[in-house]
Amino acid sequence: MPRLPRSAPSLLGVIALACAVTTLIYALMELPDPDDTAWRGGTIRVGYALEPPYAYRTPEGTVTGEAPEVARTVLTRAGITRVRWVLGDFNALIPDLLAGHIDMIAAGMFLTPDRAALVAFSLPTCSVGQGLLVRRGNPRGLHDYASLAERNEVTLAVLDGAVEHRQLLLLGMPAERLFPVTDAHAGMTAVRKGRVDGLALSGPTVVLLARQHPDEMEAARPFTQPVIDGKPVSGLCAFAFRKEDAPLVDRVNEQLRAFIGTPEHLALIQPFGFDGSTLPPWAASDRPDKPGGPGGPGGPDGPDGPDGQVGRGPGQ
Repeated sequence: MPRLPRSAPSLLGVIALACAVTTLIYALMELPDPDDTAWRGGTIRVGYALEPPYAYRTPEGTVTGEAPEVARTVLTRAGITRVRWVLGDFNALIPDLLAGHIDMIAAGMFLTPDRAALVAFSLPTCSVGQGLLVRRGNPRGLHDYASLAERNEVTLAVLDGAVEHRQLLLLGMPAERLFPVTDAHAGMTAVRKGRVDGLALSGPTVVLLARQHPDEMEAARPFTQPVIDGKPVSGLCAFAFRKEDAPLVDRVNEQLRAFIGTPEHLALIQPFGFDGSTLPPWAASDRPDKPGGPGGPGGPDGPDGPDGQVGRGPGQ
């Protein structure tokens, strides 16, 4: 029985195969030795998650936000100019870091003891409290979290499972008056349409959302920060690294000490809702011309440094 002639592979098929092989080769080149995940120079892979204003992508695809912009600046100053941004789910960033898929996390991650047991944190880049996004004019007169438990007419949107959600429950807010949402945009929409009276989020996020809709929304002012069990609940954001990468952490910290709190730094973070009030405590004292310093109050090893502050953040 005669065989039918085989058709020659199309040019497009050959090109597609070649592209697939090339992509696989580059992917394999990026994978670290499973027994050695330490960064050895060259391109640094920085993980981030989509959570404005801490980290997000513009419509043009640029990675920006407080954490990526500060990271980009200090890495450049440290002589590390080849940066590859890797988008991931926030809860997967630390596992990805430990597995060697990324080398650094720049996502507005808050310092907690549990995380500090797994990764090495840089000096904090900012200190963040909570806030409330309300309709223009603040018709319900919302100025704190603590008094809301007794105000039966007030309902709030919260990010499902985020720290504000837990804080409000601890402060006595009934669960039926909390409206969990999947992201900040959904919460903002609920406030704009009058489904809820406010959206509980971190201060910088609230400021950023209010700026996007100044005719309809505002950040509740004044606002009293919540206190739970006698302790304020503001937290510290920092970059995260593998513990094996202590030399890299030292390089980054050296540049953070020289940069955080300078006019250049404040101008860089201002568009994201951060200002002098969100500076980490060490920034005012860890300078040669200011009291304190490394190891002292406010220093990197003191009570306000990575080893002494328990940070909490919105969904972080």
